[in-house]
Order: sequence, then C-alpha cells, then structure tokens
Amino acid sequence: MKFDYEKELQTLFPAGEARKTAERRYWVNVPPGELHDAVRTLRGKLGIVHLSTIVGEDLRDAFLNSYIFSGEVVVTICVRIDRDKPEVPSLAPVVDGAMVYEREIHDLLGIVPVGHPDLRRQILPEDWPEGVYPLRKDYVVAQGPTETEKKEEA
Repeated sequence: MKFDYEKELQTLFPAGEARKTAERRYWVNVPPGELHDAVRTLRGKLGIVHLSTIVGEDLRDAFLNSYIFSGEVVVTICVRIDRDKPEVPSLAPVVDGAMVYEREIHDLLGIVPVGHPDLRRQILPEDWPEGVYPLRKDYVVAQGPTETEKKEEA
C-alpha cells in the first residue's frame, strides 16, 4: 500500500492547511512561531530532512518564506511574515544548511532570521545602504543619466 503523505501531513498539521499541489509535491502553511516545530515534525515523523532552498517573496502586504524540503516527496513549508515586523525564527540552529539561505533573504528582502548566528552580508556589497532591499516591490532602481545629461557631459 502506498503511503498517503497528504493525509499524514493533514494529521500532523491540522491547523496548517496541508495540501497536495502536484504529484509528490505538498504545501503546508504555518505561522512563524511554529516553524521550528513544523521542521522537527517533518524531519522526525516523515524522514524528510534535506532543505533544498528557502525562497523569500514580497507579497506587498506581507512577506512569504517558503522552506522547500525534499526526500521521497517535496514538502514546502510556507510562513507568512508581517511586513511591519519582518522577522521569522532562524532555522540555522535546527538545520545546518539554512544559514546561507537566510543570509541571502536578509540581504535582498530585509527579513530578519531571529537567532541567526552570523548575519554578515552574503550577496550585497559591504557599502550597500542599510535598510535598502533590492527584491522588495517598493525598491526603486537607480536610473543612469538621461540623454540630456549625457550630451552635457560630452
């Protein structure tokens, strides 16, 4: 008999809106405060231990971190993060591979992984302005000189 991951995820995460999205692909939504427990449950009860990546998104009214774990199936744990207080518990103390992904998301979106042991810049240069996050939807890309300015320089 084939193991029913969808049913098991719904049992393990009754308030977490677990659902199957494609063959061998599942999503579970959890609040930020339940992230560590969700990951421990996923690893301990289902044996899905490999963190493939963490994807951060700006939804305009909030942020969303998607923690993608793979094994026999792929399970994505989604955490909606308050835009006014962009903090989420760091997975670095629980999952070794989370450190680099969290640093990238902090650099590019400004989401703070609370409890992260080393938030040095990962992608942006050291002289990048503090509080400016290039993957946020409200980020304005600096424009080069206009045609008039180019002619004046010549």
